[in-house]
Amino acid sequence: MIIVKIVVFVLILITLYFIGVLLLGIFSRYQPNKETALKINNKDALLSLEKDTLSIYTWNIGYAGLDKKSDFFYDGGKMMRPSKNQVEKNFQGIVKEISSWKDADIIFVQEVDVKSKRSYDLPEMEDLTTQIKHLPSSVFALNYKVKFVPRPIFEPMGHVSSGVLTMSKYQMDEAVRVAYPGKFSFPVNLFMLNRCFIVSRIPYKDKEIVLFNTHNSAFDGGILKAQEMEFLKPYLIAEYQKGNYVIAGGDWNQVYPGFVSNNIAQYDETPIPSPYPEEGWHWAMDTLNRTNRKVDTPYIKGVTYTTSFDFFLLSPNIQEISTATQVRNFEYSDHEPVKIIIKLQSPNISQIKK
Repeated sequence: MIIVKIVVFVLILITLYFIGVLLLGIFSRYQPNKETALKINNKDALLSLEKDTLSIYTWNIGYAGLDKKSDFFYDGGKMMRPSKNQVEKNFQGIVKEISSWKDADIIFVQEVDVKSKRSYDLPEMEDLTTQIKHLPSSVFALNYKVKFVPRPIFEPMGHVSSGVLTMSKYQMDEAVRVAYPGKFSFPVNLFMLNRCFIVSRIPYKDKEIVLFNTHNSAFDGGILKAQEMEFLKPYLIAEYQKGNYVIAGGDWNQVYPGFVSNNIAQYDETPIPSPYPEEGWHWAMDTLNRTNRKVDTPYIKGVTYTTSFDFFLLSPNIQEISTATQVRNFEYSDHEPVKIIIKLQSPNISQIKK
């Protein structure tokens, strides 16, 4: 009889726990507007851009918690986070790496934590924007804000506050957070990301360079990504039709058109449709080096499955000079940085659709 009472008591506690988690998720749900104006930090940034050749980087830093020694429970591994010492070491390495990109005019960064249990509440966004001196203009948008993520059950991820960051050598005069449509079904959507992209603008002569920093959905089987790409399309086209220079980059969580996969790991490699967003636009990527690894086990070169999710999309008035993955063997993140050099071409009215 006592055993039965203990079992019933434990079941009641478990039930109350899950009800409490759901209620917390419902009443603390982060629900941003479709479009939100963002504050831009322009301290000490250059006032104007005169040159026509730019170096741009993109890097998903994996919140400094997905280094080469890590696995991750969402990706088939067991870990929620590495040790505090390892996260701090990873982040120091990330800051050192980005600081070494002295030629960078612009960088797109994804999975930058503000205050999250998974990264021991390190102020990553604040540290990046203060320590990376040569990129003084910055704008940040949250895409993951949850009071308590209950997975994995025996070591919950807990509170998460994280997002995407764009940094520039030149002043950005406007920036907007645009929410992607589509969500996972209830109750999973209470504990997942609110995906978005940042649109930011740098004046250039009588036009603008319009930057799209994106971090698309993962673990969705391609369904949400397809919705997101359709949603993004008119934003890109509208800016090009104004005569602006459009650069989109980030972690697309899908492979570029023409990507050749040797997928034996059943990894989610949703292909981007082509042409996109319409004829004349150009995908710029490094076809020789992969940019993302599967995080079901620690990284072993030549054994761990790798794919390519990190690259750029350029409007027809931009020439790609070179694109190269910065091969770091996933030392600090499950993604590798990618660098592109571009040239802004002289306006050609015949190129612009009326």
